[in-house]
Amino acid sequence: MRMHLLKIVAILPVLLLALSNCSALLAQTEPKETWEPQVAGRFYPGNETALKDQINSFFKTIPNLFLNGRPVALISPHAGYQYSGQVAAYGYHALKDTNFTRVIILSPSHFHGGKRFRGASILKVKNFKTPLGVIPVDQDACNQLLNQTHDARASSPQKSAPLFGEYEGAYQGEHSLETQLPFLQMSLNSFKLVPILIGILIEDDFDRMANAIRPLLDEKTLLVVSSDFTHYGDGYNYVPFRKDIEKNITALDNGAFEKIRARDFNGLKQYRKETGINACGLMPILLLLKLLPDNVSCEILNYDTSGHQSSNFSYSVSYASILFTKPADTKSGFMAPKKEPLETHPYFLTDEEKALLLSLARNTLETYTKTGNPPSPGQVNNRLTPNLKEKYGVFVTLKKYGELRGCIGHLLPQSPLFQGVVENTIHSSAHDRRFEPVGPKEVSDITIEISVLSKPKRIAGADNFEVGKEGVIIRKGPFNAVFLPQVAVEQGWDRVETLCRLCQKAGLSRDAWKDDGMEFYVFTADVFHEGVRS
Repeated sequence: MRMHLLKIVAILPVLLLALSNCSALLAQTEPKETWEPQVAGRFYPGNETALKDQINSFFKTIPNLFLNGRPVALISPHAGYQYSGQVAAYGYHALKDTNFTRVIILSPSHFHGGKRFRGASILKVKNFKTPLGVIPVDQDACNQLLNQTHDARASSPQKSAPLFGEYEGAYQGEHSLETQLPFLQMSLNSFKLVPILIGILIEDDFDRMANAIRPLLDEKTLLVVSSDFTHYGDGYNYVPFRKDIEKNITALDNGAFEKIRARDFNGLKQYRKETGINACGLMPILLLLKLLPDNVSCEILNYDTSGHQSSNFSYSVSYASILFTKPADTKSGFMAPKKEPLETHPYFLTDEEKALLLSLARNTLETYTKTGNPPSPGQVNNRLTPNLKEKYGVFVTLKKYGELRGCIGHLLPQSPLFQGVVENTIHSSAHDRRFEPVGPKEVSDITIEISVLSKPKRIAGADNFEVGKEGVIIRKGPFNAVFLPQVAVEQGWDRVETLCRLCQKAGLSRDAWKDDGMEFYVFTADVFHEGVRS
């Protein structure tokens, strides 16, 4: 009898292992139907209409981007949309009109021990749901990863453990993956999802996991990495400096961007060790660097911080939209947008049309400073000419006693000219961060200037623009700035001083215009203004 008991005890672990394997097989063959949204109504609107309106409002402010090739991967932030949504929109706007049919998302796990499990969790469900509808999961791709075989290492059983598992707890309350989904739904026609939450990866985990994912990458598969960057402040236990905080945060993030741009896996790991930079998606980013093709180019489309948005750097989180492209493959049928010059054109606004726009700007300034609302559309609609309904880039400049009091505008055509004048009069008077909002008592002391712009064209270098006749835009990575044509004349600047001041405005060193990689664009403007107000 005792011998029989010993035999049963001996085979019990085997039976338990078999039962465990059966449970795993059942889990693989019977995925849940739909994973409900975890953070809708908190990180982004829970209502379909409100969510679409918010994302479209982000897209509306983005200028046309000149891409270096076909998108293959994107790093995108995942904070609440009110903080990081505009930055994220830059990357997703660049994905419009692409033909991706599958998206692999690599996201960090923040909750439920997410930073304690090793490897990655793939949630076995048929669909992910957002307020915009359901997204089908690519079951075959997920099973392919979950069924990966691994080299057994008798000397180190931990290393032989599968790197892909089904840990549902990692997805409960998690926002890093979910916040990417509505943007994808608004950017791509239809696609299947491969959801991957990353825990801890060590030693050769990156290579093993990359080798497992790489067979899934084809011309119609997009890689998305979800990550914010520097989390600064006592609440994040990260205060490497207490002076020049905004400048130092930007420098810290740029150091990471340079390693990412160079696809320097070891360099980024070393940079993390040296600086302690606490980008929450560091593991997924490092995995991405293992997966990117050799001929990839990297472009930082937009960058911002919550500290800059709130003008309070006691706490600050950094957001970046980073796009990876490779040369267009004509066999795939996808051609990258060309960097073709956009022609300038003669203006044909009549004196009467200019007077109407100035009158509209004046009415907007007076109405908005008093009521907080724009003027009624009915006040101008019956006087609009076809020219005023055409789309143009336009700036509105406010001056008080000849000194700048506000200036904001659209570089590229976004809305009908009359509407752009209304919008930018409001923005210049209330949202120019360099000044306090204009008060009702100031209105009579302010003169209004309107600049209607041609479309920018790219030039070869800093020597190819005419000071005082052309406006100039500089752009390098996430940094950019613009001067209207009249600025240099009004300030008495020559070419070098104009470029130095422009670099300072962009947050760069004065001589950064000499750097390799600096892009230059020029445009012309038709400038008209009110007479001097007494």
